[in-house]
Amino acid sequence: MIKKFAILGLVVVAIVLIFNTIVMPLYVKHASLVQVPSVTGLTFLDAKKVLEDSGLDVKQGDIKYDESKPIGMVLDQNPPSGETVKKGRRVYLTLCGGEQLVEVPRLVGKTERDARFTLEQRNIQVGEIVKKFTTEQPEDVVVSQIIQPGSKVKKGTKIDLIISNGQLLGDIYIPDVIGKKLNEAKKIIEEKKLKVGKITYQPSDLEQGTVIDQYPKKEKSAKENTPVELFVAKKKTEKEKAVDVEGDVDQTNGKKDNNKDNGDKKPENDKNKNKPDPQNNPNKEKTDKPKEKTTDKNTETKEKTDKTKEKPDKTKEKQEKK
Repeated sequence: MIKKFAILGLVVVAIVLIFNTIVMPLYVKHASLVQVPSVTGLTFLDAKKVLEDSGLDVKQGDIKYDESKPIGMVLDQNPPSGETVKKGRRVYLTLCGGEQLVEVPRLVGKTERDARFTLEQRNIQVGEIVKKFTTEQPEDVVVSQIIQPGSKVKKGTKIDLIISNGQLLGDIYIPDVIGKKLNEAKKIIEEKKLKVGKITYQPSDLEQGTVIDQYPKKEKSAKENTPVELFVAKKKTEKEKAVDVEGDVDQTNGKKDNNKDNGDKKPENDKNKNKPDPQNNPNKEKTDKPKEKTTDKNTETKEKTDKTKEKPDKTKEKQEKK
């Protein structure tokens, strides 16, 4: 039994000696150590070339966003520079992504106004807008977008949109007459074989007679003789004036008549002011009292005369009896 353990011990010692004297020197010889060079501040391609020339492997790691550094610059490395590693060791590089990227939202199905608002919230701008006659989406709704949703873009990137211009109604396109004089706008509309529709005048700071809006809008399709309504600027001072001239005349005449009536009444009132009020006259009672006394005296004298008349009548009766 002891003999077996002794043999086993000799075998283990022999294996250790062989590993230290033969295997390890061969391993160290084939797997030589290298010092990691510094590649921060270099571009990814330059850093990769330096590391590979040193016998190391290169792998792109994380991306950090830094507007002050150029895109693709190596910001960090692992293992760090100066560390001794085995040849063939993999080195991870952290690259600069420049400005932080923004995810493009889905805009199809949104109105042009909502699409603009959605992009502005993400600091993205609306690029070129192309109108397309289609029944795929209602009028003024986004049909498609050039940069697909989910894509990563820089802030301020412009995204082109294709927006529905409604159904194709005819082969004539409505001209743009906004900003033109009314006579010129009429001429352009008639040259397109369209006709001028209702004209509405609105107060505006623009020069009088300038078209400030139109319906249908420009680039819409239409058939021949389709009416185009125009909204024309007029001076703001004319806002108080009535559109109907006859109405203006009637209103002014009414005001003049009222003034005449008021003018006629004023002199009468002035005359009446100078007249004394009989009800408030303090001499009224004095004048009335003497009148009452005179009437009483007259009645008394009348009664006396009546009595004297009655007396002769009585004497006549006495004489007849005799």
